[in-house]
Amino acid sequence: MNLDVLETLPIWQQNHLNVCIEQNLFKDKKVLEVGGRTPYNVTKALGVKSWVCVDPIIKEDNVFDESYKHYKASILDFDKESDFDLVFSTNAFEHINGLEIAIDNMYKLLKVGGKLSALMGPIWSCYKGHHIVYRKQTGELINFNNIKLEDWAHLIYSEEEMKQKLAENYNEDDTNYILNYIYHRDYLTRMFYDEYKRIIDESAFNIIEFRDWHTSKYPDEKLQKILENKYNNKNFSTVSIKMLLEK
Repeated sequence: MNLDVLETLPIWQQNHLNVCIEQNLFKDKKVLEVGGRTPYNVTKALGVKSWVCVDPIIKEDNVFDESYKHYKASILDFDKESDFDLVFSTNAFEHINGLEIAIDNMYKLLKVGGKLSALMGPIWSCYKGHHIVYRKQTGELINFNNIKLEDWAHLIYSEEEMKQKLAENYNEDDTNYILNYIYHRDYLTRMFYDEYKRIIDESAFNIIEFRDWHTSKYPDEKLQKILENKYNNKNFSTVSIKMLLEK
């Protein structure tokens, strides 16, 4: 199996694929990808039986052949195919509003013994959970790694306070875009770690793993207490989650 083609993918997708390869989750398997569209040549290199991508933001259904298909659909109610061996998802669960319903549907779409492997993040409750990705008119990319905001700012400040903070470094148009992205766009679930954990714990799946993926970052003791009191949650350190579940 020649996997050089993986090097053309973003590093986070490469890492997730490599973990699944080590666990022998792809060979001769019928795979459902939730969010994202792993390229055809990569799926062939993985040796899958077939690969179906489900993503509501693609333009239209596209059946390349019986072994590789894209569906413009929501995983909340997708039912065009079933009996999958594997559900695979990289950095999509944090964008699925109605995740509990989605998890239940993924369970239905898997055959008995089938697995769900998902990597997701950064999640809302972590220090960069606002997940901002924005390309300015100048071409400069603003994202959660380089935005000029203090850690956990999206949890600390009100929208009006955030507006004042952003105005220190960004013009009015950029500030308004970032504010809308953080507080209003339905692109984010804005769910805390504790809620993700509850949904998986209460699902019908058997949990093989549910763990931190990236290195955790912890608020200091004072901020931890402020956040706990404000949100009634405990975990503000987990940046991303890796889960492996089985039906």
